[in-house]
Amino acid sequence: MKCTIVIGGVLFASTLAMADCSPTTRVTGAALNSLIIGNTVCATRGSEVWQEQHRSGGQLWDYKKGPGHPIDPSKQVGTWSISRNIVTYCYTGGICYGYTVHGTGSGSYDFCAPNGSVVVSGATFKPGYTSCP
Repeated sequence: MKCTIVIGGVLFASTLAMADCSPTTRVTGAALNSLIIGNTVCATRGSEVWQEQHRSGGQLWDYKKGPGHPIDPSKQVGTWSISRNIVTYCYTGGICYGYTVHGTGSGSYDFCAPNGSVVVSGATFKPGYTSCP
């Protein structure tokens, strides 16, 4: 069991080391708007999994297990906005996070904190309001 935890930690650390928050990889302007607006971001960090839909009017919805699921349906979890090439997520309860988005060159993206550290590595975007694989 300890071996698995160590290996998992090493893999997570090496993924972060490959991430790039440099200005040359940053997605800005119309490209950032096209990436975010009306689409679903799919990401994982450790055991956390995100399927967040960027709906019109700045609504942020978590797909969860789908709109018709009796126990864990989709629901609004907060709001999102883009200002000065920073995507800000404000979750129910008032906790807000701002990120820059950086392309990896392989169709995935890294979300970086204002200090330049990677918060989420390898996120992908799916067109429309949908679930992630």
